[in-house]
Amino acid sequence: MKISEIIKRVTQICRSLHVVRLDLFGSFATGTATSRSDVDFVVYGEVDHEALEEAVEKIDTLRKIDFFYYDEIENRYLLEDIKKYGKQIY
Repeated sequence: MKISEIIKRVTQICRSLHVVRLDLFGSFATGTATSRSDVDFVVYGEVDHEALEEAVEKIDTLRKIDFFYYDEIENRYLLEDIKKYGKQIY
């Protein structure tokens, strides 16, 4: 599955769960992704983590999809990377 399709499906799920904002970051945001890269998203706002992750598990893709919940991130270097390289999806 192409990254554009993964983003589209994750976006649909996040909208249905009333996520405030969704960013793509990591190698897909910086253009350095390889065939082994996972897909990293930052989720803003309160959301049921379990519901989100269960819904995304149903997406038929070989890529691992990771979520980072902005309000819970404590690593300042990770926050800096997100601010510098993150791409807002919506």
